[in-house]
Amino acid sequence: MAHRRKALPRTSFALLTAVLGVLALSPPAAAQVSIVPDRVDGGGTHTFAFRLANERADTKSTRLELVFPQTPPVAYVKVDPAPGWTATVRPRPLNPPIEVGGNVVREVADALVVEGGAVAPRQFEQFLVTMGPLPADGRLLFEATQTFANGMVAHWNQTTSPAPAITFGTGPAAPAAETAGQQPVQATNDAAVPVGQVPRSTGGPPFAALWGAFGLALVVIAAVGYRAHRRRLRAPAAEPEPERTEVGVE
Repeated sequence: MAHRRKALPRTSFALLTAVLGVLALSPPAAAQVSIVPDRVDGGGTHTFAFRLANERADTKSTRLELVFPQTPPVAYVKVDPAPGWTATVRPRPLNPPIEVGGNVVREVADALVVEGGAVAPRQFEQFLVTMGPLPADGRLLFEATQTFANGMVAHWNQTTSPAPAITFGTGPAAPAAETAGQQPVQATNDAAVPVGQVPRSTGGPPFAALWGAFGLALVVIAAVGYRAHRRRLRAPAAEPEPERTEVGVE
C-alpha cells in the first residue's frame, strides 16, 4: 500500500513535466508583420516579401501602413501588383538633397500603404516590394500599423510590439521568400501566385490550446493529490505485529 501512495505523486509530477515541456518547445508568437528575407548583403537593390498576417479569428485585416525610417533614406520603392489591393508610396522631401549614382535625389520614401483587399482570419497576404539603393550595413526598422475590418488598429513599432526590420551586411542571409509556402495556393493565374493568399502555418500548437492543456493538467494533479490525501486519512493505522522470540533447543 505504501508503494501506491508514492506512485501517485510521481504520476502527477510526470504529467506536469510533460505539459511544461510542450509549452517550452512551442514556438513564440510570430509577428503579424514580417519581412522575408530579413537579412541581406548591403548595397544595391533587393526585392522583399512583406507579409501581413491576420491571427484573429473574428475579423479580416484590411490595411497595412509601413513608415520608413528617416535614416538611412530609401529613394526607390516599387510594389508588385497584388489582386484586390492598392499600393501607395508616400514620398517626403529630402533636405538637403543627395547624389546617388550621378543623380540628385530630392525625395525619398516616407511610407507604404496597401489597402482595399482583405486578409481572412488565420491567413496571410504577402506583397513583393523592391527597394534601393540600400545601405551597406546597419538596419532598416519600419513602424507598421495594421487595420482590421472591425475598426481595431494594431501598432508594431518596437515599443510595445516587435517591428519588422531588415538587417544589412555580411553574414548568413535568411532564405528567400517562398511564393507558394507549405500549404497549397489557390490562384487563378500565375501572376497572382507570388502575392496570393495562402493558409498561415504557425509551426506549432496554438497558445490557447497549450494553456488550456496546462490548466487541465493542474486540475488533474490537484484531484489526484486530494484523493491520495483522503485515502491516507481514511486508512486505519496498521497494528504493530507482536514481537517474536525464537527459542533455541540446546
